[in-house]
Amino acid sequence: MHKIICLLIFLFVSKFGLFAQEISATVLDAESKKPIPFATVQYASNKGVITNDEGRFSILSKENDSISISCLGYESQTLVVKKIKNDSIYLKSSSIQLDDVFLSNKNLTGEEIIEKVLTRVDENYNFSLTHKKFFLRNSFFNFVNRFEMEVEESTMPELDQEFMNELKSKMPKYMDSYDEYLGNFYGNYETQKVQLLKAARLDNPVNEESLQAMNQRVEKILQEKVGEGTYLKVKSGIIGVKMDSEELNKEIEEGHQAEKIKEMTPEEKSKTEKEKRIKTQDRARDLVNGRFSKMFWMEDQELDIFEKSGKYEFAVEGFAQLDNSIVYIVSFQPKRKADYKGLIYVNTVDFGVHRLDFGNLRPLKKFSLFGVSTIDDIHRGKMIFSRDKSGKYDLKYFEEEKGSTVGVDRPLTFLVKEGKFLFKKKLEELDLEMNVNISSINKTQMVIYESSILEREKFESLKPSPEFEYEVFKKYNPDFWAGNNIIEPNAAIRSFTSMEAGK
Repeated sequence: MHKIICLLIFLFVSKFGLFAQEISATVLDAESKKPIPFATVQYASNKGVITNDEGRFSILSKENDSISISCLGYESQTLVVKKIKNDSIYLKSSSIQLDDVFLSNKNLTGEEIIEKVLTRVDENYNFSLTHKKFFLRNSFFNFVNRFEMEVEESTMPELDQEFMNELKSKMPKYMDSYDEYLGNFYGNYETQKVQLLKAARLDNPVNEESLQAMNQRVEKILQEKVGEGTYLKVKSGIIGVKMDSEELNKEIEEGHQAEKIKEMTPEEKSKTEKEKRIKTQDRARDLVNGRFSKMFWMEDQELDIFEKSGKYEFAVEGFAQLDNSIVYIVSFQPKRKADYKGLIYVNTVDFGVHRLDFGNLRPLKKFSLFGVSTIDDIHRGKMIFSRDKSGKYDLKYFEEEKGSTVGVDRPLTFLVKEGKFLFKKKLEELDLEMNVNISSINKTQMVIYESSILEREKFESLKPSPEFEYEVFKKYNPDFWAGNNIIEPNAAIRSFTSMEAGK
């Protein structure tokens, strides 16, 4: 059965005391009282977190420490932790004063601003080797939009329309899972090493018990029908595959191998756990490397607004304030056969990009043949950069969502035939009309909350190890990430309970 794997995080404790404690709060618009997502919460030089999509954040801090909150379009605020009231922090909208120095640049077109962004990439962004601390959450969502199995003909009473209806009723319509990683990143945009410190998986085994029971019913029926001298043929249109009784039994046995982990010796279990940790470390490395290889200035990117800027129309929509800087708000949309629209927030002095929001306007890829269709219909996200005291920009936050939909609308036939005749004799037949449509979304969020310079010699000597704390949960556990700064989990994660754990 298909499994969606996941994992999770959360932080919550008292905000009073002399020692460092976990402080949770929500950043809100002072006028509308609505949450402000993706605001920067800085608690030390080159150290900070990002509020989640509900405006929430959690950090380790002492009650007399100060934190600074900033967000595009709002006045920055610095306050002492103990003065946070009702776990809420309010930011006021900022008014912009355009001075004479800035006025000389105010008539630049959107295209001219984008050109300046690209020409100043080398001087604006930090390409040195650095040591960064990161937290990454990889979320999976599956939606069963349609699951129809209509029986046209069946000589097997056990596999009738009632059975198909029962199968449909047990099929989950929505499934979510989460993987989360906390670790150290070493490198730059071209080369990276990753050492995990902690990792967790919030696992939803998709109500395995009920679906597995139905799967075993089908297996038993087929094994009874396919004996010596007969074979099973499964076909859809002109496409088909056949198995004799020996091949069928082998296929079923291989499907049960996952259950045998319970019968492993302690040595085998230890080896399996080590292999899991190595795969988890490799997966985290690939995810982190993948984010750093998708910067807007790089070539051969799916997000092609800078590389193929001629396909887009850019317009200056206005200005916003961020700390002591004024930024252009530049919109982009297709003027030819392009795929994306969004906003770019560009510093009016050095033309560094503070933030880039993007989303596709149309499907990116389509395929349809003989009743099977696939469509890549979602690609959206954001990149947020912070500027240090030297004026260099570093990646602070990266979010990307990719989604696709798969559809199958085809006939499906199961035939049991006797193979000793010249003209194969049909013994059993099940004819179905299958109409299935499933959508999936993968959302990756990564926040960098500490950064320091790394010497080349130290970078070369680093050898990541698979030794780190690792847990799998069936239910949200707020204690696992206690004592660590992470992306605050949203309501969906906080309320997560797997189908298995919820029974």
